[in-house]
Order: sequence, then C-alpha cells, then structure tokens
Amino acid sequence: MLSEIVPATRLTMSDRRRLYELLERHYEHVSWPQFEADLLEKDAVIVLRDESGLPCGFSTQKVIEITVTGIPVRAIFSGDTIIDPNHWGEQELGRAWCRYVGRVRAADPGTPLYWFLISKGYRTYLYLPVFFKTYYPASAWSTPAAEQRILNALASTKFPEDYDAKNGLVVFPESRGHLKPELAVVPPHRLKNQHVQFFLSCNPSYSEGTELACLAEISPENMRSYPARILQEEELKTAGLQVESVHA
Repeated sequence: MLSEIVPATRLTMSDRRRLYELLERHYEHVSWPQFEADLLEKDAVIVLRDESGLPCGFSTQKVIEITVTGIPVRAIFSGDTIIDPNHWGEQELGRAWCRYVGRVRAADPGTPLYWFLISKGYRTYLYLPVFFKTYYPASAWSTPAAEQRILNALASTKFPEDYDAKNGLVVFPESRGHLKPELAVVPPHRLKNQHVQFFLSCNPSYSEGTELACLAEISPENMRSYPARILQEEELKTAGLQVESVHA
C-alpha cells in the first residue's frame, strides 16, 4: 500500500465516494450524510491506496485544543478508520499516522500533544501497546489523575451527551457505525492476548458500536523506537520547511 495525507476539504468527490463505499462494505449503521458530516469537521484524511491507485483504507484526523486545569493541551482525534481486510497486517497506516502527528507536533512543540482515540474494536486498541510505552486505560497500570482529567475533558468536549466518565465509554443512543458481525468476531488465538482481554473487559458491547475512550502522549520519549523515529524525522523535516519558508 501507499499512503497520502490529504486536507479533508481537498478530497475529490470520486475519492469520497470510494472511501464511503469501503466503509459501507465493512460497517453497519453508516450513512452518506453521516460520513460527509464527519469529513467536514476533520482537518486531514490519511488515504491508503493499493497498487492500482484505488483507495483501500483511510483514517480521518482532527486537532482538538482545550485547556485542562489551566494548562493548554492539544490532541489528535482519529475518526472513521477502516482498512480492507485484504490489507490487514500491513503497517502503512501506522507509518502515515506517525508522519502526520510529527507535522502537527512540529507546528507547536511547546504544547503537550496527545492521541485521543475512541475504540470500538480490539484491532484499533492494539495500536496503543504497539506504538506507545504508556497509554490509558491499560491492563498493567491504572490511569493517573492528571491523565484521567485530560481524557475526561477531551471525551466530554467531543461527546458531551454520550460520554460516561464512570466507565470511560462513549455510548450512543443508536450506533454510529460498527463492524459487520463476521468482522467483529475475535479470533480464538487473539483471546489469549492480555491487551485484547483487557479491551473486551472494558468494552463488552463494542460490537454494538460502543467506544472506549483512550489517551496516549505523543512524544519521542513515550513512543516505541520505530514510531518515535518516524515522528522525529517528520518533525525535523517540517521544521526545516518552516525555516526555508521564513527565509524565502
């Protein structure tokens, strides 16, 4: 797969239609108006393409800025995300996401940056232990009070009517999209994974579209070696381009 990071407003109608068709093939309870509304509020879309150039996956992204106990905080919120099952296991989405967050972090390096993730599937939750050393919630440690305040503030801002801070879940009155039953099934070998077990214990109604609110700090110190390297390379590249622009 190849990837590109496209401003949401610059997606062609042809690509938007193909991305929606991809979403509709794998999710239930989705609609074109809902998909368009999600795109309108996002800053960027990571588009994955196969060898023929056709979209085979995507993830929408938005930067949220809030203040928590007097401290400015930024977070990257990932919205609609899907990869065609034929490409499951490939890592291009992760690489592209690291490049994107590197650019966002370089634009304001002095403000803490977090990944605000909502997960209605174990595959999405598994990005956390793969990419980060510390993240929340997790099976091996509790969430500190400061991080819990940030997570609650982000989730309450984004989903004021649907976030339940007591259990960390975003529960919609009606599903806003969930995997088709055959894709939502957890393979038996995955049930042995401690992270999968933890996700299922926290979000037992995931298959109905319930989302688990998650948080991880985006920084080289908190990211594992490979994603941290991509992050830093993109930060340096972005900083260099900004310097060139100033002197041009």
